[in-house]
Amino acid sequence: MKVYESKNIRNVALLGHAGSGKTTLGEAMLYQAGNINRRGTVDDNNTVSDFYELEHERNCSVLSTPLYAEYNNTKINIIDTPGFDDYIGEVASATRIADTGIICINVHNGIEVGTENGWEYCQKYNKPVAFVINRLDVDQADFDKSMDELKDRFGHNTVALQYPINAGNGFDSIVDILTKSMYKFTADSNKFEKVDIPDGEKDKVENLYNELMESVAESDEDLMNKFFEEGELTEEEVSKGLKIAILNRQMFPVFCASSKGNVGSVTLMENIVKLLPSPLEMPAEKTIEEEEFPYDSAGTPVLFMYKMLSEQQTGEMLFFKVMSGVMKPSMDLVNEQKNAPERFGQLFVTNGKKREEVAELHAGDIGATVKLKNSGVNHTLHVKGKGITISPIVYPEPRVRVAIVPKTKGEEEKVGMAIHSICNEDPSLQVEHSQELRQMIVYAQGELHLSSTKWRLENRYKVEAEYTEPRVPYRETIQKGIKGSYRHKKQSGGAGQFAEVHMMIEPWTEDGKDFPDFNVRGKDLIELEWGGKLEYVNCIVGGVIDQRFLPAIMKGVMEKMHIGPLTGSYVRDIKMYIYDGKMHPVDSNEAAFKTAGRNVFKDIFTKAQPQILEPVYDVTIKVPEEFVGDVMSDLPGRRGVILGIDSEGRYQKINARMPLAELDKYATALRSMTQAKGTHTQKYAEYQVVPANVQQELIEAYKKSQEEDD
Repeated sequence: MKVYESKNIRNVALLGHAGSGKTTLGEAMLYQAGNINRRGTVDDNNTVSDFYELEHERNCSVLSTPLYAEYNNTKINIIDTPGFDDYIGEVASATRIADTGIICINVHNGIEVGTENGWEYCQKYNKPVAFVINRLDVDQADFDKSMDELKDRFGHNTVALQYPINAGNGFDSIVDILTKSMYKFTADSNKFEKVDIPDGEKDKVENLYNELMESVAESDEDLMNKFFEEGELTEEEVSKGLKIAILNRQMFPVFCASSKGNVGSVTLMENIVKLLPSPLEMPAEKTIEEEEFPYDSAGTPVLFMYKMLSEQQTGEMLFFKVMSGVMKPSMDLVNEQKNAPERFGQLFVTNGKKREEVAELHAGDIGATVKLKNSGVNHTLHVKGKGITISPIVYPEPRVRVAIVPKTKGEEEKVGMAIHSICNEDPSLQVEHSQELRQMIVYAQGELHLSSTKWRLENRYKVEAEYTEPRVPYRETIQKGIKGSYRHKKQSGGAGQFAEVHMMIEPWTEDGKDFPDFNVRGKDLIELEWGGKLEYVNCIVGGVIDQRFLPAIMKGVMEKMHIGPLTGSYVRDIKMYIYDGKMHPVDSNEAAFKTAGRNVFKDIFTKAQPQILEPVYDVTIKVPEEFVGDVMSDLPGRRGVILGIDSEGRYQKINARMPLAELDKYATALRSMTQAKGTHTQKYAEYQVVPANVQQELIEAYKKSQEEDD
C-alpha cells in the first residue's frame, strides 16, 4: 500500500454497546473504500474484524481489532472494539490510541452500558466524539427519539449533521445538513447518488442548518463576530469552525446509518476525512513526567506499544502507534522500560488477520510487527539515548476474582505460565500467586471475561483448568489487653531446651501510650507487609532473659501472626510487651525461646477478645433508573451499606460499601437483576470487623478444615 503522511491519517475507535453494529459498520467502510470486495456478516462469521475463533463461537467481538480503509487519499485507521462491559480493557486501549471515538447507537435500544463506557473513556483521554445512530432500517426506528436521548445525556452540544428520510424498513436516504444535500443508497452495493432534497424537507434542512451555523459561531470568537456583522457564515467557514469545535470537544456531531444495509458508511467516511482531526491536529501526547510530546514526522522514531496478540504460527504480534519520526524496517530501537535493544524486521498494517507489509509508517500512524524479544503492552521504544516514556494506558480495576486450579494434578506450573501469557496480552486480566490464601487467584472484569480466559487456556495453550471459590484475606486482631506466660521445657538426653516467657498483648493504637506497670527498655514498631502494625516492647529488667534471645521470641510471635489462631489469617495491630521470664545457663537457646514466644502469644491471643476483620470495598453501581429499586433492595442482603445516589443522564449511580466476601459473585447477580444493563466498579477501602454471627461461622469452618487435614 502507499505511504501516508501524518496529515492524511485519521485514527478512529468504533465504540458502543454490543449489538450497536460496530463490526458491521467497519465492514461496510472497508467495502465502500474498496479494501474488500465482499461484505461479510457477523451471523456468518466472515467479517474482517471478528476473525478470532472465540468470536465466532460467541457471535460477538471479544478483542479490539485494527482495520484500515483508504478513502479520498486518506488512510482511516479503524479500531473495532467489543461492546460487552466484560471486555472494557479493549475499549481502554483503543480509546487511548485513537484520535476520535465514534460511538455507535442502536436506534432501537438507545443509550446502553457500552455507550457510557465509550463516552467515559473518551472523556478520560480528552478525545473528540462523534455519534452514529445506527440500525435505522429496523421497524419503528425513531431517529428523533435517539437524538433527544443523546442531548439529554451528553448535552445540547450534541448536534445532528444528518437525519434519515425514511427510517425503518426500506431505509435508503440520508439528508446531510452541512452540505444541504440528500444521498440515496442502492441496497447491497457501494453505489449511492446525490439527489434533490424533497420539497417537504427543505424548510427543515434550512432551519437545522441555521441552528448548526449559530452553534458553530458560538464556539469561536472570530466566527461569532462575523456572524453578528453579516448574519451568516459560508459553508467553508461553518465546516472549518465545526472541525475546531469537534476537536475541542465543544460539539459532538451525530451521523446516521444502517451498517447492515450499507447506508451511510460512505458519507461517514467523507465526514471523517473532512471534519475529524489528523494526529497533527490533536493535542500533544504526554510523557509520564507530564511533558508534552507532539506528533512530528521530522523527529526521531518513538513507538508506543498498545496491544499484543499471540498467534500459533507467528508468535507474538505487537501493535504500536508511531508517536514521532518515520518508522522503517530494520531499525534498531531501545525499550525504555526494559532498557533492552529491539531490532525491527517487517512492518505491517492489518485488516483483521490479513497483514500487508509496508515500507514506512509516519508519526500518528498505527502498525504492527512480530518477533520482538523484550517488548509488551504499554512499553515505549525509541532511538538510543532518547530516554522517553509515553504515558501508559490505565486499565480498569478488576470486578470479579476466582481461584484457578489445574484439572490434572501436577500441572500447576503449566497453568501458571499460560495464564501469565494471557495477562501479558490482556492487562485488564490479572493473576496472583497468593501465599496467604494458598491459591492462584485470577482477577477479571466479569463472567464473560473469565469464560474467554478459560477458552484461551484450553484452546491455545492446551491446558485444562477449573475455577473454584477464592478464599478471603481476612485479618485477626484483639480488643483488650491480657497477660500470660509459657514455659517450654524439653529433656531428651544430653542438652535439653528451656525457656520461659511472660508476655502481655493489647490492641495497637496511634496514641502510643505504654502500659504503666512496665519499665520500658526499648521499642520496635513494625509495619506489617499485609497491613497494620506490630509494636514490640522490651520491658526485661535484671537480665532474666538474655538480650540475644529477644529476637527469637519475636520470630516465634511472627510465625503465629502469619497463621492466626482463629482462621489461619494474618494477625495485625498488636502491641506486645515482653516483661519477664526465665532461662537456663545450659539448656536455653534460640529455638526454645522461639517456641515459648509462639505458644504464649497463641494462648493469650484467644483470651483477648479476638475478632476477625474483612476487606471492605467502595462500590459504584451504575444502572438505568428502572432498576434502582431492585438493586438497592438487594444490597442489604449482601451486607452492603448504601452511601448515596447520584444521577447521570438516564443512569443512576449508587454509591455503597460491600465486603469482598459478597462481591465475588456480584457482577453476575447485577447482570441478572438489570437485564445486563447494569455495571459496577469497586475499589478497596479498608478492613472492618465482621458481624458476630459471621465470625462464629468462619471460626467453625476453620476448625472443621483443620480436623479434615489432620
